[in-house]
Amino acid sequence: MFIMLLQIMTLLLLVGVLASEQSVEENHGRRRQARQAGGGLNCPIGLPQKSTDECRDIREKDLEVQRGIYQLAVREPLPMPLVNMSALTLIQLLSQDEFAKEQFNGYVGMLRKNKGFTAQWKKQHPGEITEFQDYANIFNDFRSTLGDDGSTGFYRYVTNVEPFQNILEDWREDDMFTEQRLSGCNPMVLRRVTEDSSEVGLRWSELVKTLSPSYDWEKAIQTAMETDESLAQAIKNGDVYVLRYEMFDDMATFPDYSEKRPGRTMWPSKSPIALFALNKEKRLRAAAIQTDYKPDSPVFAPSDGGSWMLARQVHLLAEPFCVVMHRHLSSQHPLNELLKYHCRGLLATNTLGSPSLVNEGGYMDILTAIGHKGTILLLERGYKTLGWKDTDFHQDIKKRGLDDKIKFPYFPYRDDNRLLLMAISRMVEDYIWVFYKRDKDVREDEELQAYVNELSIEGTGPNGGSGQVKDFPAVLETKSELIDVITRLLWLLSVKHSTVNYPVSDYGAFTPVLPTKLYNDTSVPPGVFSELNLPNRNISLAQIEVAMNVGTYHYDTLFDYYGQLKNPAAKQVVRFYFYYLKYAVSPRLKFRNYRRLKAGHLTYPYLQHPWIPNGVQT
Repeated sequence: MFIMLLQIMTLLLLVGVLASEQSVEENHGRRRQARQAGGGLNCPIGLPQKSTDECRDIREKDLEVQRGIYQLAVREPLPMPLVNMSALTLIQLLSQDEFAKEQFNGYVGMLRKNKGFTAQWKKQHPGEITEFQDYANIFNDFRSTLGDDGSTGFYRYVTNVEPFQNILEDWREDDMFTEQRLSGCNPMVLRRVTEDSSEVGLRWSELVKTLSPSYDWEKAIQTAMETDESLAQAIKNGDVYVLRYEMFDDMATFPDYSEKRPGRTMWPSKSPIALFALNKEKRLRAAAIQTDYKPDSPVFAPSDGGSWMLARQVHLLAEPFCVVMHRHLSSQHPLNELLKYHCRGLLATNTLGSPSLVNEGGYMDILTAIGHKGTILLLERGYKTLGWKDTDFHQDIKKRGLDDKIKFPYFPYRDDNRLLLMAISRMVEDYIWVFYKRDKDVREDEELQAYVNELSIEGTGPNGGSGQVKDFPAVLETKSELIDVITRLLWLLSVKHSTVNYPVSDYGAFTPVLPTKLYNDTSVPPGVFSELNLPNRNISLAQIEVAMNVGTYHYDTLFDYYGQLKNPAAKQVVRFYFYYLKYAVSPRLKFRNYRRLKAGHLTYPYLQHPWIPNGVQT
C-alpha cells in the first residue's frame, strides 16, 4: 500500500537474531582466542568430516567462540528473533572489523549525510509546499546532492545512467501507474483473477465478496479492454488482474502528528482493491479502484478525473541465515567462505535502520496513517503467514497466475529475475560440486546439519528451531536440496532485495508518485485533485530521506569477491559467473530495456549486473 511499508515488509524477510549484550573488548578477546587457536596451522577450506584432527579441533574452538558472541533472542515490540545487541555495541564492533568496517562506515556515513542535508534543506526552504513543482524541486535537490551521476562510486542511481522514463513529467499517466505494478517498487502483489476451478491467482468468487455490488465491474473491465466481452469470458480467458492487500484489512488509523494546518483531514488507513485488464495489444490497463476492501466503499475509474487520481494514490527472513552461519559454519567451511560476502551489511541495516522506521516517533509515525503501532501489527500478520516457501520465485509467479509470457508479455520483474536466478543457480551448483561429491557428503556435514537444524522451526535439540523459519528443512539429505537452499538465499539477499530497495530512489522519492498519506482539504472542491491532497513539506522530506537511505548505496557487485576466495576451484567458479553476468546477462537486460522504452513501456534497469550488490546494504 505505502512504499515505506513495502520496505518494512522487506525487512520482515530479513528478520532475525544476533548476539548477547557483551562488551566490545570481550567480543574481540574471544575472536583473538579463535585466531590463536590454530597456532599458525594453515587449514584449507573444506568440509568438517574431511578435515584433519588438528583442523577439526580448530574449527570446534572457533565455533565455540562464535556461539558465545552470536545468540538469538526475540526483542519487543517485534515478534521475530532479532539482534540481541545494542546499536552502540554493534557500531563499535563493526567499526573494528577488518572485513566489515569499510562497508559499515559507508552505510553510516550515508545516513549521517542524508539526515544532515535534510536539516539543511529545511532551514534554507522554510516555506510550505504550494504547487506540484515544489515536489519536483525537492526530488531534484536531494538526488543531485546525495548521489553521483555516473556508474561508479558508492552512492549512485542506475536511472541516471540507463534508459528511464521521466517520472517528473509522466507521473500523472495511467500507464505509469499501471506498469509500476510490474516494474516498480513492489511487483510482487499483482494476481490474475481466475475461475473457481483454478488453483492459481485470486478466484472471482472470493474477490466479489469484497467488491461493491452497486458498481458495474463488467463495464469497467470492458472499457479497459476496449471490447464488449463479458466479465465472465474475460476472466476465463485470463484477461483480468487484481491488487488485493489482505494484510491491510481493518488496520487502525492513528493520530496525524505531522500536519497542523487547519482544514486538513488525513485519510484513514485503507485496504484498496485495484482491478486491471489486458487490452487487445496485451497491455495491462487500469479498470477501477475500490478505496477499501469493504463492499460499501467508493469505486473510481480513470474517467472520474480528480477522484480517480486520489483513489490511485492509495496504493525480515534472511538475517537468521547470516547469524546462524556464525554459530555453526566455521571460517574454514566452504559455505561460510561464500555466504559471508552476501551477509555483510545485513546486521547493521536491520539493527540501525529498522528501529528508525518502527519505533514510536519514528518514520512510520511521520509517514503513514497506521503509525508505528499499525506497522508492528502488519509485521505480526506477515510473520504468521510468510515462510521459506515464499522465497521460491518460480512458484510465486505461477501461484499468482503470471507465468505465461505469451499471454502476459510485459512483466520485467518476472523476466529479468529469471535470467538472474538461472545464473545464480548454476553458480551455486558448480560451487557445491567443488566440495560435495556425493549426497553422503551433505548428510555427514555436521556443521551444515547443525546450521539448518537451528534455522528451521522444526529443529530439535538445545538450539533447534531458534531461527523460527517456517517451511524450512531441519535436515538436508541431498546436494540438490542444498543447492536449492543456497540458491534461494543468495537470490533473496542480492537480487530480490535490489528489486525492492533501489526503485525507491526513483518512484518512492517523488511524493506525487507514491504519497504515504492523503488529505481532504476544505479549500479543494470535491472531485478535484490538488497538491493540497498530498503530504506537506516535512512529511515529503522524511519520505525522500528514507528513499535515499534505502535506494542509493552500492558497496559491491554480485560475485565480485571471487579473487578473495581461498580455494582455486571455487575461485574459478565464482569468477566465471561474475563475468557471465557482466558480459552475457547484463547486455541482454540492457537490450530489453531499450526495447521497452521504444515500445512506450516503463524500463526496469535495477537488475543489470553493475547495480546488484552481493547482499543487503541498505
